[in-house]
Amino acid sequence: MIRSMIRSKRSAGALAAMSLMLTATLGCQLAYLFTPDVTEEVQPEYTIGESSVAVLVWADQSVKDEYPQAQAQICRSLSHHLKEGMPDAVVVSARKVLSLQDEFDATWDQMKTNELCKELDCEYILRVDLETFTTRASSTPHLRKARIDASLNLYKKAEREAIQSVYQDEVRTLYPPESKHGAFDMDERDLMHSAIEFFSIKAARKFYAHEILLEDKRD
Repeated sequence: MIRSMIRSKRSAGALAAMSLMLTATLGCQLAYLFTPDVTEEVQPEYTIGESSVAVLVWADQSVKDEYPQAQAQICRSLSHHLKEGMPDAVVVSARKVLSLQDEFDATWDQMKTNELCKELDCEYILRVDLETFTTRASSTPHLRKARIDASLNLYKKAEREAIQSVYQDEVRTLYPPESKHGAFDMDERDLMHSAIEFFSIKAARKFYAHEILLEDKRD
């Protein structure tokens, strides 16, 4: 009888302890889930303001041969995200830009800034030179990973032709970003689309204020 009572008390104590531990654990998890995200505002590296800008993408022949739609897709995506992030600016439609590139074919990249600005009716030319564009960046045969590296040069129309860009930088991206080796069982078309979107957002954000999530400060 006494032993039975002792066992019951021990069981009750153990259950109480487990209950407290579970409550504490769940409490921490719930607190983490409902803690507001900590963000930081990042200022633009160059302000285009209310001016007009056109995006022109250059790629070498090897990229054109393997990914014939790469230039057009990046032009459309980057133009879209610039327009979304800079509502006061005028972003020349990708259709108009691609039409000019088709018309002048291989010679458009030899045109001067003022010539391009006149043809596209804009004040800035954002030139994107693709250095790397591949959906086979993974070292593992059965995994897929995309890599897009490019240099950005922003040119401004001026009375006296300017050779130097007013802003320059590089954008280097791997997609999926959180995967070390790549994604398993991902369609190449979906991978290419997602990689271009990821690249375009990163490039566009250089020209407008935006917020980033600070994971390391969330605790």
